[in-house]
Amino acid sequence: MRKLVVIMAACLLLLAGTACASPLDDFTPGRWAFDVNWKPNAYQGGNALDLGITAGLGRGWAIGGRHSAFDTARGNGDYRVNSSEFNLIRKIGPGLQLYLGYSRTDGEVGDKSVVQGGVIAAKKLGDRFTLYTVLGGGRDVANVEFGLSYRLRPDLELTTTYRHLTVEKIGPLHAKESFRGFGLGFTWKL
Repeated sequence: MRKLVVIMAACLLLLAGTACASPLDDFTPGRWAFDVNWKPNAYQGGNALDLGITAGLGRGWAIGGRHSAFDTARGNGDYRVNSSEFNLIRKIGPGLQLYLGYSRTDGEVGDKSVVQGGVIAAKKLGDRFTLYTVLGGGRDVANVEFGLSYRLRPDLELTTTYRHLTVEKIGPLHAKESFRGFGLGFTWKL
C-alpha cells in the first residue's frame, strides 16, 4: 500500500506547490503530505479543486507540487482555467519556510508561466489546531492564502482555507484571471 501511495505522489508531482492545506513541517526524507481542498464559488460562481503534495528531502529541504482547476459557466459555455506549480521549499526556522519555483496558468484565453517565490508561515494553536498563511507570487502573479487545520488523528487534518490568486497579462489579449474563495479539505501526512 505504501508503494502505491508513493507512486501516486510521484504522478501528482508530474502534474503540478505549495501548501493548499496545512503545511508539512517535518522535512525528513520519506515524509509526505497530500492535500485536497474544494472551493465552491471560487471563480466567477464556479468551483475549484486544489490538489497538492509535498515531499521531505532532508536537511531542511522539501519539494512541492500543486494543481488547481477552476470551472465556471461563462457566456456561451463552460470555461476552465488550470494553475499548476512546482516549488523547492526551504525551512528556515520553526513555523517559517521560503519557496522558489515555477507556476503556469492556462485557459481559454492563453497561458502564462512565471518564476515565483514566497513565504509559508505556520503557528500551532494548542494540540490540534494550526493556523497558516502563504504569501507569494511572481511577475504579474499574486497568491495570498490563509488556513486553519484541525488534527483529526496523527496523520489526518481537516482544513479550512481562503485563497486569492490573481494572474495578469495572460496570453495575447493580456487577460486577467482572479480566483478567490473559501474552501474545505484535508491533509494526509505520512
